[in-house]
Amino acid sequence: MAGTLVELTPEQIAAFAADEPSWLLERRLGALGRVSELPLRQSKQTPFETAPFMALDLAQAPSVTAGAVPAGVELVDLRTAIQEGRLEVQQHLGRLFTEGEDRLHALHLATFAGGAFCRVERGVELQEPLQLTVELESGALYAPHLLVVLEEGARADLIVELRGEAGTEAAVRGAVEIVLGDNAALNYTEFQRVPGRTQTYWPRRAELGRDAKLHWILADVGARLAVADTRTYLRGNGAEARVLASFFGGRRQHFDFNHVMVHEGQHTTSDIEARGVLQGRARAVYNANSLIRKQAKGASGWQHEHTLMLSEEARADLIPELEISEWEVSAGHAASAGPVDPIQVHYMESRGISPVESRRLIVAGFLASLLQDIPLASVRERIADIFQEKVEL
Repeated sequence: MAGTLVELTPEQIAAFAADEPSWLLERRLGALGRVSELPLRQSKQTPFETAPFMALDLAQAPSVTAGAVPAGVELVDLRTAIQEGRLEVQQHLGRLFTEGEDRLHALHLATFAGGAFCRVERGVELQEPLQLTVELESGALYAPHLLVVLEEGARADLIVELRGEAGTEAAVRGAVEIVLGDNAALNYTEFQRVPGRTQTYWPRRAELGRDAKLHWILADVGARLAVADTRTYLRGNGAEARVLASFFGGRRQHFDFNHVMVHEGQHTTSDIEARGVLQGRARAVYNANSLIRKQAKGASGWQHEHTLMLSEEARADLIPELEISEWEVSAGHAASAGPVDPIQVHYMESRGISPVESRRLIVAGFLASLLQDIPLASVRERIADIFQEKVEL
């Protein structure tokens, strides 16, 4: 069932969510009521208004598959978790999007369909990564919701892949929520490698308890338009969060990424490291913000954003920010965007290395400092291989 916002009624939402509990229907209807009142995220560089993920239709559920699940872990379809009455789902679903909510967040909560729920029990330490794949098909609007909860002292690696077959033309309006209990640790890896006609809006939220640790390891190389809004709340004292983000765009791809670290607990630490490569007429808009709130004494927030451009037509807009409301903190940022050094290319070509191989070597060197900080060797190798494949003459 689909329709525009004008046509959608509470009765239609109720029919769409007929097998869901009353608490979720209330959240959907509340979100629907806020859609027209909330602002749309503003960007002079990114055409949000005309993007297909702005469509005011009810969404379809994509195919979500999980790999092997060891003892002490739940990794199930979100609809199953809702129907079986998981208390963690009722407690957390949509909660982390209430602060700074915009029109797309509310629209997602009103119309999301499918997704996955992952819970790692208290004290469980996984030796192998969990795997989750979201498959897209053509001609549909998808809005999956991924909810990940690690209880106190749990340790895990989770690898999520968003993908579609060649030629797929879809729209995605998804969301990720991560909740880490005290002393929990998660390496969350996400590969976005959908076909070039797909357009995605993929916000992420995380909340960290005392001494919890989170690594966001993000690799974006697909989609005609890819928008991601990642916000991490370091609420427990001693919490640590890091973003290791990489992106590679070609042709007319357009990326719009926003990473925000919100320091609320004392002696919290955050680091944002982003490296992107652009060729053709690709464009990247990258915003980063270290927000240190009052009472977050001893907080430390750092940012490093760098983009390498392999063509004269590529463009990058890097916008680092610091918002500091406490005295006893440390913070800083560095950002750069520039072309390949022609002297390096000439040096390698003079020694018989082809132009495309020269660029691949330069890209490999550019990525090296980011890749060395990724914990899983398999993830490092895969990101490096994907970037090498993308380099064009």
